[in-house]
Amino acid sequence: MANEEVGEGEEQKKKSPLLLFIILAVVLVAGSIGGTVLMMSGGGEEELAEEELEPAAIYYAINPKFQTNYEVNGRPRLFQLAVSLVTREDDVVEALSTHLPTIKSRLVILLSGQKFETLQTPEGREQLREQSLAAVQEILNTEIGKPGVERVLFTDFVMQ
Repeated sequence: MANEEVGEGEEQKKKSPLLLFIILAVVLVAGSIGGTVLMMSGGGEEELAEEELEPAAIYYAINPKFQTNYEVNGRPRLFQLAVSLVTREDDVVEALSTHLPTIKSRLVILLSGQKFETLQTPEGREQLREQSLAAVQEILNTEIGKPGVERVLFTDFVMQ
């Protein structure tokens, strides 16, 4: 019986390091998960703060649509374009409203100077979009001292 008690003691000693190793592994895994969660939640707040710093985009639609007639190979053609301007500043929206006649006039001149064949290609449309942006930014720069508009969007583009 004494030998049996000694055998049980040796088994407990062998189990103790194994049990200690398992407990240590569980603690390390839990610590790793906790640290990861803590780091991820902190980073998310910084990203939200950065997103909040940039104001939301404001879309300013120029109405009515622009419409131009062309003659291609002796046949009359129609070009119709709806334009929206993107800004992030309320004072720019007010300036757009105030100076809309000047902006529309400049865009009409720009559109009427385009070649129908050029506008049929994606590159030609992109070039027109960039020229339109430059024209609007030039007007705003002159009137309010800053370009104000980030992008020009063509929301409707019809060629017949």
